[in-house]
Amino acid sequence: MSKNVLSHSENSDNQGQFQLTAVLQANMIYVVVITTSSRNLMGNFSVQGFGPSYIGFNRILNTSSVVQTVYASKLTTNSSAYLRNCSGSNFYYEAIQVNIRRSGLYTLFSKSNMVTYGSIYKDYFNPSSSYENRLFGDDDSCKHDQFRFTIALETSITYILIVTTRSSYDTDAFSIFVSGPDTIDFMNSSSPSIIQVQYSLAIQSNYSSELTTSSQTYSRDCRKSNYYYETIRMNVVETGYYALISNSNMNTF
Repeated sequence: MSKNVLSHSENSDNQGQFQLTAVLQANMIYVVVITTSSRNLMGNFSVQGFGPSYIGFNRILNTSSVVQTVYASKLTTNSSAYLRNCSGSNFYYEAIQVNIRRSGLYTLFSKSNMVTYGSIYKDYFNPSSSYENRLFGDDDSCKHDQFRFTIALETSITYILIVTTRSSYDTDAFSIFVSGPDTIDFMNSSSPSIIQVQYSLAIQSNYSSELTTSSQTYSRDCRKSNYYYETIRMNVVETGYYALISNSNMNTF
């Protein structure tokens, strides 16, 4: 229940009523959930908002359990791959364009024999920068090593769901279940406008060296000195996007 929570309050010395303060940005969707401190309580309530401008309130009907969409696919050795972290290993993934017919709250969860990892992006997915445009990511909220998250989606925005795995090179079938106010359209996509493939994994170059007490030093942050460093000239034969990844027992910069 703590996923996506910006702020919460139960009783801010206000006679059993909540009061909270948060920084809200224009053109963002925020969801306020009103409930009670004890079970089976019912009654009228009102919410007042104070700030530099007016706030528009619209009730969200809880119809998430009524409409469900299912998408099934499979990750194979022919699937696209990317470097998700600094391990230097490839992770197979599938990019799925999500088209929303009706704005509202949607819950997405996976089912697979693999340990799945799901992320949703706005407008496009950049494999060389997996945090760029990412709205949310999850790998174990549904337990059994499956992802699950609830997010507000709008009809006017293109969303990209990336399904990958926690471990590198894993392959198997998977299913995505989506519950929300309406069915949604899934489309397996490799369009350049959706997937910004900026570098190739086919060619790998390696360089090894060592920082020692004989290496050059400099003051990197104007406070501490004696950072050992090494300068390396790179000669590129072909113009394009390249990824550089380090591997060391040290924390490298």
